[in-house]
Amino acid sequence: MMIIILFFLLIVGYEMAYLKKKNRKKRTYWIVFCIMGVSFSYCMATVVFKQMPSPNDLILFLFKPLQQKILG
Repeated sequence: MMIIILFFLLIVGYEMAYLKKKNRKKRTYWIVFCIMGVSFSYCMATVVFKQMPSPNDLILFLFKPLQQKILG
């Protein structure tokens, strides 16, 4: 769990430096950090809740019929 937190802290630092260097708007900061917050929350949830469904199951459920139609 500590490795995940350290990894995300490195990403936050990199993103902050990049956004400041490029003089981005406040809206861009909000978008970037909201997406990072959701990603962090999901990573932590998968560590804490071992029985949480895999995102692969959702992807298969949504796109398997489309794949079947394409492949015939």
